[in-house]
Amino acid sequence: MKIFLIINKYAGHQNGADVLDIVVPYLKKNGCSVKYSLTDYSGHATELASQASANGFDMVVAVGGDGTVNEVAKGLIVSNTLMGIIPMGSGNGLARELGISMDMRKSARTLIAGKNIQLDVCKLNNQHFLCTSGIGFDALVAHKMSTATSRGFLKYIQLVVQESIFYKPLDVRMKIDGVLIEKTVFLITFANATQFGNNAFIAPSASMTDGLIDVVVVRKFAKIWMPFFAIALFTKLIPKLPFVDCYKAKQIDLELANTPYYHFDGEPGQFQTPATIKLDAAKIWVRCGK
Repeated sequence: MKIFLIINKYAGHQNGADVLDIVVPYLKKNGCSVKYSLTDYSGHATELASQASANGFDMVVAVGGDGTVNEVAKGLIVSNTLMGIIPMGSGNGLARELGISMDMRKSARTLIAGKNIQLDVCKLNNQHFLCTSGIGFDALVAHKMSTATSRGFLKYIQLVVQESIFYKPLDVRMKIDGVLIEKTVFLITFANATQFGNNAFIAPSASMTDGLIDVVVVRKFAKIWMPFFAIALFTKLIPKLPFVDCYKAKQIDLELANTPYYHFDGEPGQFQTPATIKLDAAKIWVRCGK
């Protein structure tokens, strides 16, 4: 097997290059032909993935967090080239969803012994995402994380607590498969996968292979509910909360949302309405551990 590794050297507390000492020798020991490149700038992983696919590599491996995975996927969506993942981010949503170990040695074994699955790919306007996208509180936190001097789960929790104190809910008007919905919301998540990352399950019933997008609408709620919301995230109980509405849809049309932010696979973006969220016609092949 010809494998190309795309390494975000700043992932995993800047230990991304450790893959050269652990993963590369393991793959070569198992008969693989291996080449690699380090990313130098935003969007570089997409370029490298597209080039590797065109050059006939059997598998292109994203070594990094969900942002790196998203970039690599965008370079492979129009091909049949298989994507692998060595998770080294702070959330690792897709890797967790696919049963890929957070241990580098074990995730390397998945590249050899895992199975292949074809996943749905979603888009918010022209931005692809594999796991989740959304607007509201989580998008604000994603924006704050992108400008923070440190990263990681503890920093994320710190920002959640800090930003929740003065956060103002959004007024939203949208159509879900043509049905008009107007609400004041804490957040809205468009989910292909069940979780944001770190096993925070925003859409427990979501499937990456059912051809549908799960829409989780968290309406405005009293701040006293915030601890219960956090607990529900990690216990797969979000749909049970009295201020949460869940839908499954082919297409969502956002007509109004008074926010400048959205997120895609944990990465921040600048949001403008109108916006359309739907499935891409293409899918992507991924090596998973399940």
